[in-house]
Amino acid sequence: MNIKPPFWHPSGSRGFILDWDGVLADTKLDFSGLRERYYGGRRAMLLEDVSTLSPEDQSSFMKELCELEMEGARKAEPIPGAFELIEWLKAKNIPYTIVSRNCRESIELAAKKIGLELPENIWSRDEQKKVKPHPRSLAEAARSIGLEPGECVLVGDFLYDLQGARRSGMRAVLVQRDEPEWTAWSDVAYPKMTDFVADLDDPKPITPWEYREIFAKRGEKWLHAAFELAFELPETTSPTLDCWLVRVAALCVGTITVSSDYILGPTEWKNNQSFEPYFMGLTVSSIAKKYLAS
Repeated sequence: MNIKPPFWHPSGSRGFILDWDGVLADTKLDFSGLRERYYGGRRAMLLEDVSTLSPEDQSSFMKELCELEMEGARKAEPIPGAFELIEWLKAKNIPYTIVSRNCRESIELAAKKIGLELPENIWSRDEQKKVKPHPRSLAEAARSIGLEPGECVLVGDFLYDLQGARRSGMRAVLVQRDEPEWTAWSDVAYPKMTDFVADLDDPKPITPWEYREIFAKRGEKWLHAAFELAFELPETTSPTLDCWLVRVAALCVGTITVSSDYILGPTEWKNNQSFEPYFMGLTVSSIAKKYLAS
């Protein structure tokens, strides 16, 4: 089926970014012991919050974390549907890579244990300056397979995967989890990896996350009709430019043009404080593209 915007399906993505643990390999990692010993039992972001520990505790924490991951890797089992997903990607000549918060040694050991050939480039925490959910790790992974983040879909089983996808401008697929509160972050969710793989061969239009609310209110015909519309931003934007962009895009208008492609200066930026500081000095048209892609 040829699925056209504003609708979408992961099978139409040019590249796939795959999480490792819980998506391809099941290592049954349990971090509760580490949280209890180092973070007083609170649900800390293990890697991001390690800087709050003393130098001695940082060293011992990272050592224990790697040991835990290696222990899980020795007992790893393939996620049902994982091999079928890789086979589908190879058959379609779709580039893919793996992005994980785990150490590289544990990924390689687990892959050997389950008999899965890793792609040429994988991104463990050892290769990343910033790990998921930071968007940098996913952007670098996308470019390593010759694509921009917006051309890729991320397949993950945890909230950090979905948050990273949203922040980097990727589509997001949640698998292997029944977490209703996480679905707001994803474009689509599948209870099992096998469900996802089956859907790849039988694609049906999916409403992307950004149009979910307007679709619920107005329906499919509205989205099709609105996407055919073009809207020209007024020269004097009141309310502010960022408000116009958000409102028009939320209505599923397919084309946004500018009547005067002026450069955003400091005064205009102050009136549009949801804009990143680096938007100053850029044209309105380039700002609109970057802003709506984020």
